[in-house]
Amino acid sequence: MAASATARVAAALARRRVSRVAEWARRVSAFSLVLFVTAGVGHRYRLVETVAFLWTLALVAALAVLGLALAAGGFVRLWRHGDKAGRASLAATLLSVLVLAPYAAGAWLYVRLPALTDISTDLDEPPRFAIAPNFRDGQMNPIAPIPPEAASAQMRAYPDVAGRRLDASPDRVLAALAPVVAARGWTVRGHMPTSSQTPEVSIEMETPSFLLRFPADAVVRLTDEDETTFVDMRMSARYGPHDLGANARRIRAFMAGLAAELERQSLEIIDIPPSDGDVDRVD
Repeated sequence: MAASATARVAAALARRRVSRVAEWARRVSAFSLVLFVTAGVGHRYRLVETVAFLWTLALVAALAVLGLALAAGGFVRLWRHGDKAGRASLAATLLSVLVLAPYAAGAWLYVRLPALTDISTDLDEPPRFAIAPNFRDGQMNPIAPIPPEAASAQMRAYPDVAGRRLDASPDRVLAALAPVVAARGWTVRGHMPTSSQTPEVSIEMETPSFLLRFPADAVVRLTDEDETTFVDMRMSARYGPHDLGANARRIRAFMAGLAAELERQSLEIIDIPPSDGDVDRVD
């Protein structure tokens, strides 16, 4: 009797239908992940233009949501009809959640932070872009004076984004600036000055983000204050109505990196190794 009951259960399990909804859920969710990675790599290495990449990101999100919806349908088929849908639906759910996690983080930043694309450490007299406006087309955010409402929103959201006074001459700051820019993979527009001929020097740069290389522009202004140099920075995202706080974070990191590099170079200057003639000889 027990053997026959076991056989009947096994036969019933063998006759369970494979849920097509669950299988499609897994396929759609997996494709959304593959498309996300492929498009991200393509954009990072400049094989995909930014506008096309943004549209692809929208398609990826839609596919991931569709995968979740189909996975829910697969779970329903499993519960109501006993279809083979559990593994495929679970895989689709995990894949879709993985894909949608960055979107959820971006949505949280979008709601939490003000919709700004142009951030400056000096809101009264922001560093001026002289070259970048010539490289922006109609699909990009225009570079314009920062309006008072945007300045007020920045001060409320990022009160710590401010210029920095460095205890060094402009020439020494320029010497520290070059490796900091190079380490971030940024490109200076025009010639990188090695010395300051005027009381104020501005350096414009293309400043793509680290991972996905979203394009942005920045200008750093050095003001000679005799014994010190005051550094201001302005960064402007090229695309989108919201930078998700990226400009403020990157300005903070750049200022900290510049100060650290200046300190490192100062220690190198102080710690001068002795010349051969200064070393005591042992006969």
